[in-house]
Amino acid sequence: MTNPTHKATVSIGDKVITFEGPRDFIEEQVARYIEISSKSQARLDSDPLKSSSAHLSFRELVELKKPRGHSELVAVLAFGLAESGIQEFSESEMRRAYIRAEVRPPKVVSQALRDAKNKQDYVESGKKRGTYKLSSHGDRTVRFDLPRG
Repeated sequence: MTNPTHKATVSIGDKVITFEGPRDFIEEQVARYIEISSKSQARLDSDPLKSSSAHLSFRELVELKKPRGHSELVAVLAFGLAESGIQEFSESEMRRAYIRAEVRPPKVVSQALRDAKNKQDYVESGKKRGTYKLSSHGDRTVRFDLPRG
């Protein structure tokens, strides 16, 4: 009996890369390209062990980055929202991101957002009142500094 072959296609901008091989190899390569890409739009086109969801889930992103505290968690979830096309988000969208990541949200999500903005500079104010977006510092922190050693 042969090992099943898995395929993954990573799309970054106008470039498309297809990997084929054992599952571990595929996951390693996809994770590598997600971290390298400045604006990655990674998609797993055919993975029989996952649902039809093409992006790295919020739960997988949290497990990969291992944030400590709500400020880092807000940065990781804001990164996930940005990668899924939501550049600016509200408090309620952040609460939904916590729930999608299967992490219990804080009692006061607005306080976690304010702390991530004012104390850590992971997020900044959006164009509309009551909205936030991932700051460039938050983006760099999630991409390159997490998980912390």
